[in-house]
Amino acid sequence: MKHLQGTLLFLSCSTIFVGAFSTIKTSSLYLPCTKLSSSATNDQSQPSSSPIELIGDKCDRGGIILDEDAILRKQNFAISPQDLIAKAKYALKKDSGVLEPALWAPDFEFCAPYIGPLNSAEFLDAADGFNIYDAFPDFDNRYANFSVDPLEPGRVWFFVRLIATDTGGLFGKEPTEKTVQLPPQVFSFKFNEDGLIRELTVGYSVDRRQGDTGGVGGMFGLFYGVGQGLPFREGQPLKTSLKFRLFTRIGNVVSKLSKKK
Repeated sequence: MKHLQGTLLFLSCSTIFVGAFSTIKTSSLYLPCTKLSSSATNDQSQPSSSPIELIGDKCDRGGIILDEDAILRKQNFAISPQDLIAKAKYALKKDSGVLEPALWAPDFEFCAPYIGPLNSAEFLDAADGFNIYDAFPDFDNRYANFSVDPLEPGRVWFFVRLIATDTGGLFGKEPTEKTVQLPPQVFSFKFNEDGLIRELTVGYSVDRRQGDTGGVGGMFGLFYGVGQGLPFREGQPLKTSLKFRLFTRIGNVVSKLSKKK
């Protein structure tokens, strides 16, 4: 009982702390190295190490709706947003540069949620090792919603909805003939001012309720979707820990008790 009382007290203190934190004005919070000076706030105590000026409409709570076009015009990046998106689409036609490594900068890095960063040589070795297009001849990364990041010059974000059917067999196994649909994922390219790809990020799922892999993205999601899930936690759908479930249950009890008072 003493342990339960201690936990309840801890949760109550945590609730008070979170509540106090939520009252902090958003105008006092800054992105690192970002000059927060906008038409939505009159705060003059901003860091000045970055030329990026935040322009937009202040929400009643919790942030600013950025005027992306206005901020992008002020970036003065060597490549226009339209050309960055065009470069991203061309790179995708070349399998993100695998078919044309000259698209990559000398300091290129690949990074997924659990894999990387990998340099270009390491990434090529990894890509060759999977033989993924042999296993899934109809492999279809459906790319959409391209946008240039107003806060990170040179970064192009886009969504991916992958669907593929195992008709070739993974790693020499018999084909399962299963069609796998991954959850929507966010990928990105980061270009340098020479128009070369400095970074490629892939596999970041944004809605685990969609698709049929329990939220597992990237190659791990394909393995799981055809019934060959990898034998470690990162290759399986997310499961909450016992501590988290206990913490949540006790928090619900505290919430109900506080409402009765």
